[in-house]
Amino acid sequence: MFTRIKLMTFANRSAVAVVAMLFGFCATSSYANAKCFPGTASMSVYGIEEGEEPDESDVKKVKIKSMQAAWKVFSEQLEASWLQAYMRNKNKILSELNFYVTEKFTFEYDEGEQKIVGKNCISVDMKRLKASLKIEEKPAAIASGEGSLFVTLFVARQALSEKTFAAVRKRSSSATAGVSTAASSKSKSKTAAKEQAMASGGKAISMTKQKSKSKSKSASSATVSTSSQSGGSTLRRSNETLYKIISAKAANGALSQPLIEAGYEAADYDDVSSECEGVPRDEIAETFVTKEEMGRKQRRSAMRASRECEATYFAVGTMTADVARTHRSGRKMVTVRVQGTVYNITKRIARRVVDIPPAQYRGIGSNEDAARTNALTLAGKKAGQVITKAMQAKGLR
Repeated sequence: MFTRIKLMTFANRSAVAVVAMLFGFCATSSYANAKCFPGTASMSVYGIEEGEEPDESDVKKVKIKSMQAAWKVFSEQLEASWLQAYMRNKNKILSELNFYVTEKFTFEYDEGEQKIVGKNCISVDMKRLKASLKIEEKPAAIASGEGSLFVTLFVARQALSEKTFAAVRKRSSSATAGVSTAASSKSKSKTAAKEQAMASGGKAISMTKQKSKSKSKSASSATVSTSSQSGGSTLRRSNETLYKIISAKAANGALSQPLIEAGYEAADYDDVSSECEGVPRDEIAETFVTKEEMGRKQRRSAMRASRECEATYFAVGTMTADVARTHRSGRKMVTVRVQGTVYNITKRIARRVVDIPPAQYRGIGSNEDAARTNALTLAGKKAGQVITKAMQAKGLR
């Protein structure tokens, strides 16, 4: 079951050192080639008479420890995606380690030190481990210039002003009528009480006042009841924000870079508009001054022109910059919110393939223009990375 290497005499220790060095070199080489991963463990044992062998159960314990040490060496060199999956399933994998590992174990028993020293070298079945961790294959790389043509149309804008509307309270007609009726009733009650008092020489004033108060209270009570039942309505209007269009050159360049590096071909919409007679960018930008998306006719024209220019994907969105603020460092800071959508336009009806959820990115600079440019560049880069990652995950070339 176990391979025993007996200790040599002190005179031959130099030879042992050479062998150990060679073993270490072989293990390191195997480690570099990801074929064999080394692990060493030792355990003290007592009560063994001279000439006797260590107990098999003790050797087995050293073997397990050495395999665990070798596994630690293996796990520490895993790529990020594998390591994350392993850490989520660590207990399960460790309990089934023999299923994934083939080992070469040897041990030595040092009678003088009364210690068992075990050395192990494990090979890992990566197919089994991959299946257990449910690791997905990385998408095949796209050679530069072999990916689909991407048309990008992101409009950059800055909030210029915002108009707010106060809530308007509208009372119902029945409530108003109730108030008028109560007032009229109260006036008639007072007149009748005055006439009765004058006719009786003043003796009935007290009783008349009580009746008047009672009627007035009843009318008031009826009025309140009527108002609470009739209620009213409140009219509220959404705020209206006005934007000014700013240059999106830095943002579009940063957005295209991750796509180009991934093998896709990126084209600016201005070129598509000129070559394939699409709606001009300026007209589209004018729409985004007051709205959050293109008009139906503009969208159809832009996609049709992109399709005629042999594009496969059409990316459209907005990058909205807020007003510059002063950072705690004393420099200017601008926040940009980016959102958008990528469509596959090869068919007559465009299909959404990637959504860029709203996200905010900050830029800091010596002045407002520098801070805004930095924020737009960062927002464009992040949007490009989101698109690229989603496209690769779906295997879209």
